Amino acid sequence: MRRYKAWRSRSDPDLHVICVEGAEAFEALPNRIRSLGPWTGSREGEISALKFAYRYLLVEQDFAIVHKHVSKFGPEFKRETAIGTEPCPDCNGSGNVPMHGGLRQKDCPRCGGRGWIGK
Repeated sequence: MRRYKAWRSRSDPDLHVICVEGAEAFEALPNRIRSLGPWTGSREGEISALKFAYRYLLVEQDFAIVHKHVSKFGPEFKRETAIGTEPCPDCNGSGNVPMHGGLRQKDCPRCGGRGWIGK
């Protein structure tokens, strides 16, 4: 899997650049983008976990510029549990149940290790 790296500008903390991970990818950015720095490394992860708009920009132009406050910047989409779910009563929402008298943990057989059961 390919990975991404996000960089935050130290001169403007609301400015972020997302590019493919690696020094050569950062060096390949246009001079106008690199001159907005100095840059500090920020978040990183799998490209497949990025929000669609950021993935699209990475494919089209090899980088994405985001202008958001550092506390609001979240490049990855959040997976939410399904609507109408409740915590599993067997594992209390953890997804694991004790086995061998509590010496080990295994996936809950009732919820399949998810931690929730649909209504």
